[in-house]
Amino acid sequence: MQHDWLVFIACMGALIVYLGFSALTEMGTKWPGKK
Repeated sequence: MQHDWLVFIACMGALIVYLGFSALTEMGTKWPGKK
């Protein structure tokens, strides 16, 4: 049970990090002046 929860949390964390990174890079391309 605990292992399933760890895998689920890891997948969700990776998805959130990927979405956040893509959003930051997209904003960076829209506003090159801001980093």
